[in-house]
Amino acid sequence: MSILMILFVLILWVAPIWAAASLGKSRGRLGLGLLLGIVLGWIGVLLIAVLGQTPEAQRAALLKEGFPCPFCQEPVRNGATVCPHCQRDLPPTPPFHA
Repeated sequence: MSILMILFVLILWVAPIWAAASLGKSRGRLGLGLLLGIVLGWIGVLLIAVLGQTPEAQRAALLKEGFPCPFCQEPVRNGATVCPHCQRDLPPTPPFHA
């Protein structure tokens, strides 16, 4: 197999599978992203890019990045027990806003 043929296969077949799976994983839809990448190629990448995050993925992102204070809506770091802005006691787990 020539190098040109290998590059052709990678760009047109393997790359969209990887791209769709990566996008799907970041949105909490790994299985769907992988399936769309395999079946539809680059069109599948576009479709999975348009889909939003699942509620579980949104919650995981909030927990990773921090969360808004339920009282003053200012950002609060994970693990905080008192809001640094309004000085109110925070619930043990951040509230989830869909």
